[in-house]
Amino acid sequence: MKIRHISSLNLWLLSKGKTVLYRGPENPFDSPRVIAAALRRAGYIA
Repeated sequence: MKIRHISSLNLWLLSKGKTVLYRGPENPFDSPRVIAAALRRAGYIA
């Protein structure tokens, strides 16, 4: 998984390969809810 921050847009991207699992203003490192939702989307958590 790759986490990127685009500071000019204040946008965080969490992706795996070409699939974007999270895109939003909240920092994934600070929010376990965002990480859990991304893992659910990727199929790691049922």
